[in-house]
Amino acid sequence: MNIAIVDDRKTDSDRLVGFIDTYAEQHRLQWGAMDRFSSGEEFLGAFTAGKYDLIFLDIYMDGITGMETAKRIRRADHGCRIIFITTSPEFAVESYDVSASFYLLKPIEKNGVFAALDRCGLQDAERTRAVEVATHFGKTVLPVHDISYTEYVRRQVLIHLKNGQDMEVSMSQKDFSALLLQYPWFCNCIKGILVNFEDVDKLLEDRFLLKSGIQIPISRLKYRNVREQFLEYSYSKVRGGQYGGTAY
Repeated sequence: MNIAIVDDRKTDSDRLVGFIDTYAEQHRLQWGAMDRFSSGEEFLGAFTAGKYDLIFLDIYMDGITGMETAKRIRRADHGCRIIFITTSPEFAVESYDVSASFYLLKPIEKNGVFAALDRCGLQDAERTRAVEVATHFGKTVLPVHDISYTEYVRRQVLIHLKNGQDMEVSMSQKDFSALLLQYPWFCNCIKGILVNFEDVDKLLEDRFLLKSGIQIPISRLKYRNVREQFLEYSYSKVRGGQYGGTAY
């Protein structure tokens, strides 16, 4: 998910970025780009339809207002979410004309930002996060949270799903790993095997014990890094309490 913040006050922009990062950490979400702009003109100069999923717009800025910026956005892009940030509620009604998702009053507070992000359904989007893989039947969309672990066997990736089913993917381990290892809850624990921390029951001295009872070995050379990655994941889970809308 790519985010844009359009605000001519850097202190307000910095504050907002801090709250967004906290939300992402607590809910274990990942952003793509988070671009900042100091005016509507600067933003529109870089904007193209589909470039941003979520746009925070300050209404009162020098030059064109955030409301006018939003109207120009909607001429090209009807799918992105818009959240207004402002010092006055006078444009609250008009904000519905551009299908704004939320209206934040300055000084913005954490609870307000969290409520706005909840309104945008980011956790629902996280639950459906998926990658496209090649199978014997053609291209298939694979939800990443459905994966338990994967192994490279006979020049194919064998994907073991949490529901007990398996799927064969016609990809190299290198290309497949690149799809999953961008997510911090996947780990390359030994050559040819990737594990989803979500499905790990225990970390033992030389292996993972999965919730299904299956044991996955950990390379002796990788153990220290794997352990640190798993502990960071576990710590973040405890801090957030939830991930992708699913309680632990």
